[in-house]
Amino acid sequence: MNAYILAGGFSRRMDRDKTLLPFRGKPLIVHLYGLVSQFFPTYVVAKDTEKYLKLGIEKVIPDLFMQIQSPAVGIYTGLKHSPHGFNLFLSADLPLLCQNYLSFVKGYRFEEKFLGFIPTLGGKKHYTCGVYSKKLIPLLEKAIKRGELSLKRFEKYFLLWEENFLEKQGIPPECCFNLNTPWDLEFLKLNEV
Repeated sequence: MNAYILAGGFSRRMDRDKTLLPFRGKPLIVHLYGLVSQFFPTYVVAKDTEKYLKLGIEKVIPDLFMQIQSPAVGIYTGLKHSPHGFNLFLSADLPLLCQNYLSFVKGYRFEEKFLGFIPTLGGKKHYTCGVYSKKLIPLLEKAIKRGELSLKRFEKYFLLWEENFLEKQGIPPECCFNLNTPWDLEFLKLNEV
């Protein structure tokens, strides 16, 4: 299994590049890449690959649909890149991603009948903190070409990992907390673990 960090967004709600925000003494994406790399071969999927190569991230691949901004594009790109049947996809704005979640994913036995495995934490489904099957490629490709970019449309093919199940694995609700707005940044500063 490979892990792919999705860094193809424009950070519109944050008004600055959130992947470069300082977190624990380094840019957020460098922190995340270092953490995830302890568990999986890790790649960053981005539109601006040079920006991340300059940060010392060695494995950066370009989005296959440069003109479209959507997690669906990053997931499609990673699935096309990977030789593995299942792969982990993480948004680049997960400052509280925990080792317990990565360890859980690494040891989980993925069933071929599902095309995705999505954590439900903090009352939300986290599509950009999930595991996807290469079997999703043809469905994603058709949807992207039609401009249907929501991952929710594929939910009937996914297994949802419920919050109580994940909590029993030692995974806290904030593990998939997304940093989207200036308010989220303030929340993070006040509640940093």
